[in-house]
Amino acid sequence: MIDGINIELMDFDLKLWENDLRLNFGVKKYCRSEEEFGSKRAVYRGLNFIITPLGKAKIRGSIHQFFNDGQNNATRFLFEDFENAVRQLSEFGVKPETAILRGFEIGLNLNTTNCKIDNETFLKSILYCKGAIHSDMKINDKPGLGYEFETTNTTYKYYDKSEHAKINTSDLLRIETKFDRMRAVENYGISTLSDLLNKEKLSKLILNKYLQPIDETIMFEWALIKSTRKIPKKYKSKFQDLRNPKWWIEDKRCRKERNRNKLLFEKLVNQYAKRNIKNILKDLISLELQAFSRNKKGDKYTEFESLNKWNNQNNAEKKGTNAQRIVRCDSHEQSEGKKKYCLVCGKDITDQKTDSKYCNHNRKCRDKAYNLKVSESRKKKKSDKEKEILNLIQGLGSELSLVKTTNPNRKKTKGIPNRKTSIIVTIGGKRKYYHGSQARFFLKEFNKRTECIETKLEPAL
Repeated sequence: MIDGINIELMDFDLKLWENDLRLNFGVKKYCRSEEEFGSKRAVYRGLNFIITPLGKAKIRGSIHQFFNDGQNNATRFLFEDFENAVRQLSEFGVKPETAILRGFEIGLNLNTTNCKIDNETFLKSILYCKGAIHSDMKINDKPGLGYEFETTNTTYKYYDKSEHAKINTSDLLRIETKFDRMRAVENYGISTLSDLLNKEKLSKLILNKYLQPIDETIMFEWALIKSTRKIPKKYKSKFQDLRNPKWWIEDKRCRKERNRNKLLFEKLVNQYAKRNIKNILKDLISLELQAFSRNKKGDKYTEFESLNKWNNQNNAEKKGTNAQRIVRCDSHEQSEGKKKYCLVCGKDITDQKTDSKYCNHNRKCRDKAYNLKVSESRKKKKSDKEKEILNLIQGLGSELSLVKTTNPNRKKTKGIPNRKTSIIVTIGGKRKYYHGSQARFFLKEFNKRTECIETKLEPAL
């Protein structure tokens, strides 16, 4: 998971490196005077050991590659592997407590073989990531298959790891977050190499700074919905905007409204596309997280158990509220807009009153919202009544006196049968009436839970 590191060693004895035969330092010299300038550098197993002219000791490079003896960083890199790599760095005098982080990377290598979707399809489906304009990546100093989304303090990378690592496979996708400035993680109490060994701190960092941006990234597979023919008429023009990457970048709405558009877009994709490529990507990430958080010596989960709960149905909900996760944007230039959209159909209602939530000219939207509220209320009322009946049967049992009859107060309606199931329950001399579905539910549960109770049938009074 942890990959690239950029650390500066405090109170370090430079002789430890200068006398180490494994480190072959080189330095640039002027042609004529042979005078040295710049920093001394030694490359060992994927890491650059640097001694600056001011006498500072720094290490830059891939600690994953260092662990793999300098071969590549295309394998699975578990937390235990990271701990082992840090122990190996101690041979070079590196103390995690005094190794100050100046930047680092976290990332996963995803094997896309089983999902049968090539890397190019995954990469070209990305419409929006953190409000940043994507730029093509250079892989091995050449234009390659990959995109970067650079924000103020962080860079998000999606690219073909097979091409980068020069390995004979085409089904390895890399998703990486690079912290260019440490102020991006200062709220997590991470400042030294030892902080990355803290499972609690690292778990929170991965959830909020790696997984959350992925969850908020908007993806769309063009080949599955080439036209708007299947899209409902009321969503056609909106859908044409939502599938346009430029529209998301230029969108000036507030985060809450932008999130509503995201939810609407994902709803349409789930309903009218044969597959949701983002959900497939999240499943691949979940598999890698399970491997990352398992203990090598057994099947028990480590302290990273919270990472395994990331990809579920309630993933985008905040605790204690029904508010959905907001699509965030790191760009400080994006300000809140004033446009509003109907909560039901998504139509622009900016010109209506400030507190408007639905279309004024389209009563169907308000009726639909009202009917949903009524439906939920009825479901709750029905559930409460059924609980009351179950408690009644379980609490009193054989003491119940049950009479099946018809509802005497029922009005006769043309086309509807006259009889309607009703029961009269006598409890302590008092009568209680249940009609229709409640009566049928009562009889069903009564017959299941009680035996040898005589059910009397009498005509309506």
